[in-house]
Amino acid sequence: MKKFSAKIIVKMKPTIKDIKGLTLKRAIESFIGIENLSCNVGSYYLLKFEANNEIEALHTVEKIAGEILSNEVIEIYEIKALEEVYE
Repeated sequence: MKKFSAKIIVKMKPTIKDIKGLTLKRAIESFIGIENLSCNVGSYYLLKFEANNEIEALHTVEKIAGEILSNEVIEIYEIKALEEVYE
C-alpha cells in the first residue's frame, strides 16, 4: 500500500447565499474600514490515508468529499492536491 495526502476545500455553491461570508465581510469592513471586500467562508481538509495506487486514491477522496465532507445540495468541493507521500 502507498501513502497519500489530499487537500480538499468545501464551499457554498455560487447560487447559495454565503451567510457566514457576508457576516465576516461586514465585520472586516466595519473593523478595518475597507470597502468592496469579497469574502467567502468554507472548510479546508487535509487527509492522509493508504491506497494501492493514485486512481484508487482519487476515487477514495472523491467519495469522502462528495458523500461525507460536503452537502451536494448547497456545497461544492475542490480537490486542491492529491499526492503520494514518501516517509
